[in-house]
Amino acid sequence: MITKKYFMKIILSFILFTLFLFSSCDEDNPIEIPDSTITAKEQIQKVLQKARTDFAPDAKFAAIYGRNVSTSGEIDLLNTSSLNAFVYVVQSNAQHRNEFYIPVYQSDPVKSPINFTTMLSFIKDSTAGNIVGSALGVLATVTISESANYDDSPAAVNKALQNGGSQFIQQNAGTKIDMFLLPSKAIDSLSVTNSADWIINFYGNTSSLVLWLNTATGEVINLSEL
Repeated sequence: MITKKYFMKIILSFILFTLFLFSSCDEDNPIEIPDSTITAKEQIQKVLQKARTDFAPDAKFAAIYGRNVSTSGEIDLLNTSSLNAFVYVVQSNAQHRNEFYIPVYQSDPVKSPINFTTMLSFIKDSTAGNIVGSALGVLATVTISESANYDDSPAAVNKALQNGGSQFIQQNAGTKIDMFLLPSKAIDSLSVTNSADWIINFYGNTSSLVLWLNTATGEVINLSEL
C-alpha cells in the first residue's frame, strides 16, 4: 500500500527530474516554438492542397485578401484581439464558383465566412471600391498562375508605406491596413504579363488611402485620384 509520504516523494522526484531536463537544455539546443506570423505567399500551396481535397480537384489560386495586416505585411495567427487574417480565394472551372480559405496555426486551412461582400465593405473610397469590385467580379474565370511574378506582402506593404501610407498613418490615429492580391488582367485590361497586383487600403474612421501597385510598370497609383 502506497503511503501518503511515499506518494509525495514520487511527486517531488518527478518535479526535480522535470527541472533537470529544462536546465540541461543549453544554448546550442534551444526549444523552438513555431512562429505564428505568416506572409501572404507562404500559405498558397497549403491552401491549394486543402481546396483540391474538400472543394474541387481543379481548384486554382485566384486572389488573397489581407484583413488588418501589420505594417510589416504579416498576420499573426494567434492574435485573437481583432479580426485579422489572410483570406485565400480559389476558383473552380468545374463548379463555376469561388471558395474562401483562411490558414490556422499548426493545422490545415479552413473555409472562411469572409467573402467578397465583406472585403469590399472596408473600402471607404467609392472610386477605389468600384475598381476592386469589378476585379473581384471576374475571379470566377480569372486566376493567378503559380509561376506568376509579384511581391510578397511585406515588400508590398513597404512600397505602399513609402508612397503615402506612412504619412496617412501619422495623420490618422488607429489606421488599419487591408490588402488585395488580384490577377493583373483583372485590374488592367491592357496587361498581358503573367503577374498579379497588390491593392493596399489604408483606412481610419473617416478617410482612406487606396494604392494600386502595378507589377507590370512598377508604378504605385492612388486609386482615389483616377
